[in-house]
Amino acid sequence: MTTPIGVFFDIDGTLLHVDGAGRRAFSRAIETVFGWQDTIEYIQFAGATDLDVLHRIAKVQGGTLTESGIRKFFDQLPAELANTAHEGDATLFSGVRELIERLAAHPDAHLGLITGNEERCARIKLSLFGLDPHFAFGAYGHEHGDRIEIARLADQRLLELLPPDTRPRRYLLGDTPSDIAAARAIDATAIGVATGVFGRQALLEAGADLVLDTLANTGEILAFLGFSHSA
Repeated sequence: MTTPIGVFFDIDGTLLHVDGAGRRAFSRAIETVFGWQDTIEYIQFAGATDLDVLHRIAKVQGGTLTESGIRKFFDQLPAELANTAHEGDATLFSGVRELIERLAAHPDAHLGLITGNEERCARIKLSLFGLDPHFAFGAYGHEHGDRIEIARLADQRLLELLPPDTRPRRYLLGDTPSDIAAARAIDATAIGVATGVFGRQALLEAGADLVLDTLANTGEILAFLGFSHSA
């Protein structure tokens, strides 16, 4: 029997860039739902989760979040993103499409998401480039404020897809130290991708097992993941 391989991806800064669409959607959604007018320029989204960002904004605004309010916000956010995603120049990074499609075609590979995005927002961003269908499972930024706990949820969902007592190899590709920490929490090999705001040195210092400048060298990446160049 071959060993299943779980390959988890972050989205923003790792696979693509949406030219500030997420920030604009967030700002519009908090105004619509809570009446807070805030450009949220003080928020660093890289490595963050949507739920944690919402709590930080509420603290700045002096507001109180209820479960009902949080649900309304996360219903409004994807509706806003559906509009803002088309207002700028979204970019798919070099090599991403080929890597994802090659992995998705391999019978031993299971592609998942570990992202700070709310699930529908994650799907909107991926669907801009037709990549959404390649990710059958994942865990998302509305489910927990801590990316490590999101990683644990995604790993649990990977195991649920596999036969009992299966021990898959795991890899996590991300562009922030938070992604490296998430990989460590689920015993995954941490692959840093220096296409976001953090450079190679920051990712190495965070403990990445490998740092790539881009995802352009598909053959090299497939080989590192344990697939042949013909995968």
